[in-house]
Amino acid sequence: PGQQDQNGMMNQSGMIVQPGQQVQNGMMNQNGMMVQQGQEFQQQDNMVDQQQGQFQTEGSLVVNPLVDPNSVPVDSTMVAPGAEQLQTSGSLASPDEVPPPENPAVIEPLAEEPATKPVAEAVAIPEAEAEAEPEIQDGGDSDKMRLLDNFKDAWEPWDKSDRPVFFHIPKSGGSTIKDVMGTCHRFIMASEAGVTDGHIEDTEVAVVYPRVGVEGASLSPFINVDTTTVAGIQRAKEMRFADSGLGDAVVTPFIYESNDLFTQTAKGRLFCVFRHPIDRAISLFYYLQVAEWEPTYDPDLKNWSIEQYATSPKIENNWLTRQLSNQLGGDLAEEHVNLAMEVIRRKFLVGLMGEMKETMTRLERFFHWTYRVNPANQEICRDDLLSGGSNSNAKNKKDKPQPGSEAYDLLAAQNQYDLQVYGYIEQLFKEQEQFFADVPEDIRNIGSTCCKCDPATYPDEGFECPEAVTDEG
Repeated sequence: PGQQDQNGMMNQSGMIVQPGQQVQNGMMNQNGMMVQQGQEFQQQDNMVDQQQGQFQTEGSLVVNPLVDPNSVPVDSTMVAPGAEQLQTSGSLASPDEVPPPENPAVIEPLAEEPATKPVAEAVAIPEAEAEAEPEIQDGGDSDKMRLLDNFKDAWEPWDKSDRPVFFHIPKSGGSTIKDVMGTCHRFIMASEAGVTDGHIEDTEVAVVYPRVGVEGASLSPFINVDTTTVAGIQRAKEMRFADSGLGDAVVTPFIYESNDLFTQTAKGRLFCVFRHPIDRAISLFYYLQVAEWEPTYDPDLKNWSIEQYATSPKIENNWLTRQLSNQLGGDLAEEHVNLAMEVIRRKFLVGLMGEMKETMTRLERFFHWTYRVNPANQEICRDDLLSGGSNSNAKNKKDKPQPGSEAYDLLAAQNQYDLQVYGYIEQLFKEQEQFFADVPEDIRNIGSTCCKCDPATYPDEGFECPEAVTDEG
């Protein structure tokens, strides 16, 4: 925040904003967009789909993980207020109220980009050898790696005390993952929803049930901290979030800042869903054309072409590389690409938007996520979301620029480093299968218990069943 560029100010997303749009504290909302200091999380227009019984806060990014290779879906947030939309994470009806899934759609993989760097062999090395790995030679980059010391390395064995941390990239299928965790698995999550309904004034870390969602539906549990803004992360740190031991997962767009949420004795584990940079850029462009609720909304974008957008200061420049290397402004070089790859290799369990079902299964296997509330209904909930996504909007599509076209080449120029990083991620996705090769694919159902059944069953280590709290309006 505050990086000066000759065309204006550089925000957290690597986008240029004009004077007057600078954000003093570098706060970013859940969409990766900058918001003014003190701006409250607010629902723009709660849309309820009567058939699905689901809801979403219009400001959130919900991405359809079903990508047609020849077109780009318009996300459910890409329609004017009043159109049908689905839910924000954790705000869906409880698994007891989940409708049966529709016909599953076929997940089409995104176009592959060639990798420019081979997958490091270290992903398979034993823990003892991992500790002896040499650091990146550049002193500045080594310092940045140390800024992530409170996150475990990806190859370290899983421990039940590990706190999963979801690095949420806008327009990359993250809302589907959040919804499966919060709505289907019924996890207690730390995200922006935890400080709604007046909980921003709380002084102690606690599990709360904010009254946001479908009227009359069971509410989802959250931790009363906001891990999606820099100010919120600082507040959570001051409230000693790590020491509380509360929460099943954390959602954040800030990996370096969120390192402060944890300690050497209470570490986090990073995971993420990645999307092909060109597909993500196109999806973001179509979103910005209609996102009237965003502080940076510009009505002129409605009439822009992708070519105009790709050559304007409004387009993101290598967003992923900047976030991973902590180089939010200024020029990028190969050293930043190498650091981004090293961060992913050492700290991330990677998932792909084009492999959403496989990604979710990997997360469940890696973190040993098992159903504890109502397994039958939780499985229905999971299948429904992974078949259609948090936003099933397949009828609304835009033409997708093809490789070799002017629009595609202009977008590629703005994402040249991200394309290298994404190619590496695709290879790493294949390599990381060895992390949980001995864990059954159906672990979510193996040893599952049902605290909502009659009679109720519980695991030997105990389990606190989510409260039956409803929003009475």
